[in-house]
Amino acid sequence: MTMVLIIAAALVVLALAVKPLRKTMGLLTAILGVIACLTGVGIVIGIPMVFVGGILLFV
Repeated sequence: MTMVLIIAAALVVLALAVKPLRKTMGLLTAILGVIACLTGVGIVIGIPMVFVGGILLFV
């Protein structure tokens, strides 16, 4: 189980190192955050997702 987590973390770091993938992940996170904000409970999760997506999109 720990090997799977290590591989998943390595893939995330590798994906963030590639600029087009980082932009795509940022846009997807921002869109999913806005969709989550449409519900009352989703605001708790949606607003941080929008912020993280914006940071990834414009870095």
